[in-house]
Amino acid sequence: MLLKKSRLPIRDIFIYGFLPSFVKVAVYRLKGYSIGKGVSIGLGSVICGNNVRIGAYTNIGFLTIIRGVNITIGSHVQIGSTTILDTPHMEIGDGSKINEQVFVGGLQFPDSKFVLGRNCQIMQMSFINPAVSIVIGDDTGIGGDCLLFCHTSWLSQFEGYPVEFKPIEIGNSVSIAWRVFILPGTKIGDGSVIGANSLVSRTIPPRSLAVGFPARVVSTFPDFPQEVTEEQKVTILKGIISEMESYLRGSGLEWISREGYYEIGLQRKNPWGFKKTKWRLQVGYDKLSAQGNPTSVEGVDVFLSLWTIPKEYRSILNTKKVSWIDIENKEQPFLLNDLGEEVALFLRRYGVRLYRVKDY
Repeated sequence: MLLKKSRLPIRDIFIYGFLPSFVKVAVYRLKGYSIGKGVSIGLGSVICGNNVRIGAYTNIGFLTIIRGVNITIGSHVQIGSTTILDTPHMEIGDGSKINEQVFVGGLQFPDSKFVLGRNCQIMQMSFINPAVSIVIGDDTGIGGDCLLFCHTSWLSQFEGYPVEFKPIEIGNSVSIAWRVFILPGTKIGDGSVIGANSLVSRTIPPRSLAVGFPARVVSTFPDFPQEVTEEQKVTILKGIISEMESYLRGSGLEWISREGYYEIGLQRKNPWGFKKTKWRLQVGYDKLSAQGNPTSVEGVDVFLSLWTIPKEYRSILNTKKVSWIDIENKEQPFLLNDLGEEVALFLRRYGVRLYRVKDY
């Protein structure tokens, strides 16, 4: 054969795969890879590419293979163990997560491309074949056991059987449930939901609910999604805070309601006994003014706001070293403290995935 490509990069696995993470990162930097600080590459995992860029605080699990020509992985990305990402051109946005045993590869061309936006998630055991190109927008979730194929070809086209090579486009804030099959040429609009066990083979308009085999649109805007009033949003957040209290209490943390804030305590064991650490969470249900001075956040560790936190307000919070979370804009600072990370993770249960911003 003129072109031969091994299914696994055995040579790289033996040379680099079992090096400690910090050594592996150093070796890859010497090879010319651009790797940010705080990057962790698991035991047995390798990265093979010509042009490789990996953002800060990205974590790659063990026995994972990432191979391509041009590889760009953003910051705070998580790639699970025993996952294979093998396509010539690959882009993964900041804050995205690819779970364990996901496969991206298969029949491809030199210009095949896989693009995953920011704050996305692909659940375990999904198979993705970017024979042409697959582009997935920001804040989109792909369920487990899903199949995304850019080609249909097995029987001979000379005998009248269809052969297709077409791209797949999935918009922003799309939810694709488990065991969905997406065929070549599919386009799914922003804000749409695809029900479990569906087969999608055509264009789905934005903000629609599609289910079935093949999938058909059963509801669309303004009936889906439903409009939520400001009063309802306040009620929803209060319910989330109540459930967070139950969750943290059940996990062994202390939760005390104070005037204007909540106090969360955790006992950690050390060689000299137990050390208790306390954090303060303040929740803002009222809209904020750009001219306001958040003097009430003195001693607060995390400020959670239902509404937009103006730029000037954010600057003051940063000066006071208060981690902030802006639900309306789905934003947080690039780094949060421990309590901030826990709150952000809990909000994901309710579909709120936060973008990390560096501008403030």
